[in-house]
Amino acid sequence: MPKVIISEEFVEATAEVYSERVFNDLYRLVEMLETLPELGSTELPYAIKKRFGKDCRKIVIAPFDILYRYDKVEDTVYVAALIHQRRVH
Repeated sequence: MPKVIISEEFVEATAEVYSERVFNDLYRLVEMLETLPELGSTELPYAIKKRFGKDCRKIVIAPFDILYRYDKVEDTVYVAALIHQRRVH
């Protein structure tokens, strides 16, 4: 089972989440990455790939995207950021 590491950037961004339901869903999805590390989509805008790396994945939980990458060699999931979908260009 992969280890999940959550960045401080992600934790700080959760302060923008005012819905308790969405907040709980975010962390439930992050927990799912322990068993399904390749759950997210790799279809991302160029700007996101440039900032977070070409191996970055996203999980959509409206109105946010959870951005993370999975290192198969280290068997580790790095949860990088939580971005509001309006900010993705």
